[in-house]
Amino acid sequence: MLRFDKLAAFAAFLLVSTAATAQTRVDTIWSARYVVTMDAQRRVIENGAVAVSGDHIVDVGPRAEINRNYRAAARLDRPGAILAPGLINTHTHAAMALFRGLADDMKLQEWLETVIFPAEAKNTDREFVRWGTRLALLEMALSGTTTYTDMYYFEDTVAEVTRQAGMRGVLGQTVINFPAPDYKTPQASLAFLDQFLKNYANDPLIVPAVAPHAVYTVKDDTLRAARAGEPVRETANHSSFGNEEGKRRLNSGP
Repeated sequence: MLRFDKLAAFAAFLLVSTAATAQTRVDTIWSARYVVTMDAQRRVIENGAVAVSGDHIVDVGPRAEINRNYRAAARLDRPGAILAPGLINTHTHAAMALFRGLADDMKLQEWLETVIFPAEAKNTDREFVRWGTRLALLEMALSGTTTYTDMYYFEDTVAEVTRQAGMRGVLGQTVINFPAPDYKTPQASLAFLDQFLKNYANDPLIVPAVAPHAVYTVKDDTLRAARAGEPVRETANHSSFGNEEGKRRLNSGP
């Protein structure tokens, strides 16, 4: 009888070992009360989990299924949370978080010409952009944003701190027809862009872009030169002024 018990125990051990061996190793398993997949069926999985290896999602499904099929080096379990794809902020000037509250309730042109342009001329340098972007990245991460589209100055520094934060960015270097904080001529900005586009051409987190400021701050020849750079990220018009200026210069709408 004793020998039989030992054999049974050994057989059970083998079964457990085989089941464990059958599990696929992953780096992390995240689980939550609800997992929003955004797949073709737009599934929302109750008591769901996500298996992750490196920078890739390996599998998504019910928590019991993921736990059965995968073994993780680390876990993050949030039974009262929602796990969803990151939000995307499609229009930012991230470093300008440091200018928040500087002036309110003004028309765009008045705000730009009497407040923002003078403030940028006085304050905006590489370190201003570094710390302003860090603040904006922190605020975006806390709100669930993981990807953003930016247009500002010193975008190589913006790219640097974005990578450090582990976020994704489509980062547009401003081209404008008056002296800017980083480059004093549009030609100098375009020359910088050649290297900026090359440096981040195949980056997994950063998409470098050309960002003409607006139809009312960039001349036609500069706009044409900017079109030679790809991708081009032109900002949307902020007001009816931009619409009217576009109509006047191009005989068409934005």
